[in-house]
Amino acid sequence: MKILTIIGSPRKKGNSYQAAKKLEEEMKKKGDYQFEYVFLKDAHLETCRGCFNCVPRGIEFCPLKDDRQMIQDKMEEADGLIMVSPVYVMMVSTLLKNFIDRVAYLCHRPAYHGKKALVLCTTAGVGSKETRKYMETVTKSWGYRVTGKCGLVTAPWPATDGLKRKNQRNLEKSVENFDKSLKSVEKEKLNGVKVGFMDYMSFRIFQTVSLNVREYMPADYQFYQGKEYYQPARIGLITRALSGVMLKVIFFMMRDMGPGDGEK
Repeated sequence: MKILTIIGSPRKKGNSYQAAKKLEEEMKKKGDYQFEYVFLKDAHLETCRGCFNCVPRGIEFCPLKDDRQMIQDKMEEADGLIMVSPVYVMMVSTLLKNFIDRVAYLCHRPAYHGKKALVLCTTAGVGSKETRKYMETVTKSWGYRVTGKCGLVTAPWPATDGLKRKNQRNLEKSVENFDKSLKSVEKEKLNGVKVGFMDYMSFRIFQTVSLNVREYMPADYQFYQGKEYYQPARIGLITRALSGVMLKVIFFMMRDMGPGDGEK
């Protein structure tokens, strides 16, 4: 299987890269994995202008023509994604945040359902939990199932034996979960993915909103109409029935969030 590793550090051979290489070593003990690295430091990615074209109209209307599509092509080709960042002031690096902003439309129209992901961050001390949570939330919104979450402490002084053991345990646990999920892909393709209630509710909310705002968000409308779910899936009868009831409640509570009559 092919794994794409996106490195968000501005230091090409820094702690984040070293951590990713250790993860690669552990993964290759588990199976025949091929790794490819994308260093955002070396990629030609212009800064997001905040024009918002990609969300309502489509990514083809983004005015910036650079390596964004090349990176997404690699994401599409790979079976799994490893997203890596150092912790900078309780957050991901600027390089990774800009890439996330450049593909903002994926939060509306996820393209990577059926694929697995692992998020990895390195920190000199604090901020690992917050950074991993953010990376997980973003990656899930793109469609990935995040099955590995790893934070390693890489202080600017020699690590104690205790810290080395703790980092190794965290690494091995994340690798084990990621490896198992990757090996389950073929079975999921054969039998279909069983969709949980919250995931199905999220889909139905986006689908319903896209219908109600189709004049303002035509790309969302085109994406969601006619879909049963994001990918072939098993959706239980109770999940279907309960979601219908909950949708009515949710949209009653959100009744002031939709388009108004405009200025009079």
